[in-house]
Parts: sequence; structure tokens; C-alpha cells
Amino acid sequence: MKEINQLIHLTSDIERLKSILKNGFFTSYAKESFAGKSILIPMISFTNLLYRDIGSNEVIDYGNYGLVFNRDITINKFDLNPVIYFKNESIVEKSIADNFETSVLPQVLDYVKDFYSNGNFKNITDHINFNPISNKVRNLINHFDENVNDEVVNDLKIIFGELFTNSLNQLLLAKPYKVFNKSGEIKIAYNEREWRKSFFNLNFIFEFKPNGSRNEKYHEWINKPKPHFVKDHVLKISISDIKSIIVMEEFEIEVIKKFIHDEVFSEKIDVEINTLSYFKETEIHN
Repeated sequence: MKEINQLIHLTSDIERLKSILKNGFFTSYAKESFAGKSILIPMISFTNLLYRDIGSNEVIDYGNYGLVFNRDITINKFDLNPVIYFKNESIVEKSIADNFETSVLPQVLDYVKDFYSNGNFKNITDHINFNPISNKVRNLINHFDENVNDEVVNDLKIIFGELFTNSLNQLLLAKPYKVFNKSGEIKIAYNEREWRKSFFNLNFIFEFKPNGSRNEKYHEWINKPKPHFVKDHVLKISISDIKSIIVMEEFEIEVIKKFIHDEVFSEKIDVEINTLSYFKETEIHN
């Protein structure tokens, strides 16, 4: 049975290609959409497609330069995961969003107990707005009072803390199968067969805060030029990791060979370097 045992990372110009070869992959925040909200997710992306699917009139068009890796070897060495695609406004999307809202509980438990200890109140959610918050969590914290057992609070914090971590990990890999590009046109993201390098110690960033106000951190990152992380969260590669290198023009084959030998690796270069059109033609005859 045939399979596409390669992962490709594309870039827009030869200088970025050189940077990856020399420095590795830098991590950046990418704008995504989740449950109708704009969100920034830190990632390094690869696609699991054939060469024929690359180009301005094909499935993806992220540039004319790229690095190609063996999929089965690379996913373990780089710790990559396939994107979790879901149907827009589906039960899967709702479930992930609901889990995230529920997982807010450990962030407010100590505050809830202090609130009840300092006054004769019932139903804290009548006085303080926690957003987002599910009905399940609202009912639970409204049953708290100053006498609640500290061990119960700690156990709940552990349980819901794990739920928060799991929800975060899902969000870092989740993507609707249908998205809109910068021009507002519908794009079927599912066709890209994306794999991601995720740094699970970096959080996602929503465009708006839970209270509905503008999230300055979101606008700060989205207006910063990429790459966003050039010291930490860098994915280093070696020449032995690379299956082949894609360039735009034939004369650039020797340019990249010389660059690799002079500035990156001193050992013999045993990597095929060629144009996308060449790889497409070779693919047809194989």
C-alpha cells in the first residue's frame, strides 16, 4: 500500500532556507480560529503531502523553498504530532471548548473560599463574574462555603489542573477543517495534512480576555515580525535529518551546497538538492 512517508516545511525565500539550515527552526505564534474566537498558537509546521500538491494552483502555497524529511523518523526525533482536525461548530469543537471552560476551576477555588470567609454571602457568581465558566462549575463553587475541607479543595485543584493541562494540549493541536485566508476566502485546511512541533510549556493567547476586554498580549505578538522565538524553543536539525532540499532556481542548487559546506556542515553533503519541478517530475515516474 502506498503512503506519503515525508514531511515538508516550506518557506518563502532562500535566506530563510539558509537560516533554518544554520540555526534550526524558530518557533512563532500562528493565528488560528477556535470556537469562533481568534487565537495565537506557538508552533513549527510541516505538511505530509506529495510534491505535486505544492504550488500556487495546488493544495498549499507557502513558498518555493523547503526541507523534506522522512516522516516516520522525524515524528519521533522532533516529537511531532498530526493536527487534530474537527468540523466547524461540531460536537468535537464544543467538547474541547467546554473542557477548557470547566478547567478554570482550580484558578478560582482559593479565591472562592476567601470570599465566603469574609462575609455572609451565598452564590458567589451573583456577585463576581467568572468568564468563561460552565454551568457545572458555577453550581459547584456556589455550594462552597468557609467550612469546606482544605483537602477537598486541594484534590479538586489537582483533578481540574490536569483537565486544564489536557485541554491546553488539545488546543495546541486543534484546527477546524475549514478556515478563511487573509483575503477572506474559504480554505480547506484539512487538505494540508499538517503536523506540528508544539512547545507545551508555551500557552496559546486569545484575542480577548475572559471579561471581553482587549488582550494586549495578543496584539503585541501578532504585530511582532516573525520569527518570535530565536533563542528558546528552537528545533535544531542536522544534515543527516534532511531527506532533500527544495530550491526555486537551478543555479541555487550550487549556492545551497556551498552554503552548507562553508557555513553549516563540514562533512560530505549526501542530500539531494533540486527544484520543485524536478521533484515533481521524478515523483511522476516513480
